Amino acid sequence: MSDPIVLEWTPLNAYRRRLVFEPREIGGWHRTEEERRDEEWHVVDHEVVTHVELDRSGPDGPSGVTTYRGP
Repeated sequence: MSDPIVLEWTPLNAYRRRLVFEPREIGGWHRTEEERRDEEWHVVDHEVVTHVELDRSGPDGPSGVTTYRGP
């Protein structure tokens, strides 16, 4: 089983947020969006997704792409 994928960010004038993709034993992923309030993470949305893909392009374009793919 794969490790979770976590992406965190802070919007301008808003609470810190994160997306967490956790692999499911029967396939796919649990996608959870959370917001940090009062020093705790609170779920604001969640769903099951079938595929996760994260691309990170380098400064010179696609030549430096790192791709993470889920089942």
